[in-house]
Amino acid sequence: MTTNEPIAFENSEISWPRSLRFWLLLIFDIPSIICSVFVLYHLLINRKSRYALHNHTVILLLFIALLFQLTDIPWYLDFIQKGSVLPAIPVRCLVWWLVNLGFYNTAALVLAWTSIERHILVFHDRWISTRKKRFFVHYLPLIVLISYSIIYYTIVIFFPPCQHTFIYTLPVCAASPCHLFHRFLGLWEMGVHGCLSTIFVAFFSLALLVRVIVYKRRRHRVFRWKFYRKMTIQLLSISALYLLLNFPIMIMSVAHLCGLPADIGVEAQQITFFLTYWVMFLLPFVTLCSIPGLKKKFSKIFFLKQKTTTKCNRTDATIYWRRKKSNKMDLSPMKN
Repeated sequence: MTTNEPIAFENSEISWPRSLRFWLLLIFDIPSIICSVFVLYHLLINRKSRYALHNHTVILLLFIALLFQLTDIPWYLDFIQKGSVLPAIPVRCLVWWLVNLGFYNTAALVLAWTSIERHILVFHDRWISTRKKRFFVHYLPLIVLISYSIIYYTIVIFFPPCQHTFIYTLPVCAASPCHLFHRFLGLWEMGVHGCLSTIFVAFFSLALLVRVIVYKRRRHRVFRWKFYRKMTIQLLSISALYLLLNFPIMIMSVAHLCGLPADIGVEAQQITFFLTYWVMFLLPFVTLCSIPGLKKKFSKIFFLKQKTTTKCNRTDATIYWRRKKSNKMDLSPMKN
């Protein structure tokens, strides 16, 4: 990188100190991993939760988030400690791009499908009334979506139609695979994986909320409000998290795509890109809070541990005072 080269996203680093980023990532990553494992364990160990169709996309999102937390974040922390990407070889950058870009955008595509599928689960349950219908309406779209994402990102990252540039002195090797600047693939990445998926999440999530409220008022008791309310709240919670942290970087990327000079708004783009890590950090906690059964179980475990500690403290105090009283009684005849 020459001194005359204009500052752009792909050749610059966020101005936040590396030490600050290190502790922010570390402090959030460890609890997030624990929460992901906890939620996944309870969703998979319980037969009813495991076979519930509305939990399948949530389980898939949690798996993606957990893999992201166990790979991307440790690599970022390692980069900060060593000062550069090591080993400084192309394959390290390619794999990191696959995780950072591929996993994240796969989660966005799955969430977009989830926002559409919720309408089917709530208002068109006849479409999934048989095993055959469930396969074509529920399982097949997920299989196609995951297969497409794996194939697409494997090709554009490992077998690109252009020449990658690896900058080992920047986080995620600058996070800029060459296909992002390709005439067709760049538009596809930004238009479909970025803008369209975000629009789908926003539109269908809001539409679901409106439909549920309207349908509840019309049907009253006939409508299973409690059951569908849980499904709606679960989707809205996850969607709100994604939109809140992903929308700013999408706006910046679209602005640059539409002609905004690359050296304008670079710092804002770097900050919004860094903050998207919190989509993966907070996803398990949002999921935990949106599943009442798990929330109660988690609270029960916490309060039980707290109650046990309090009980032990009280027992120790009781034993202490009993011993003290016993010692006084033993010494009283000696005084006489």
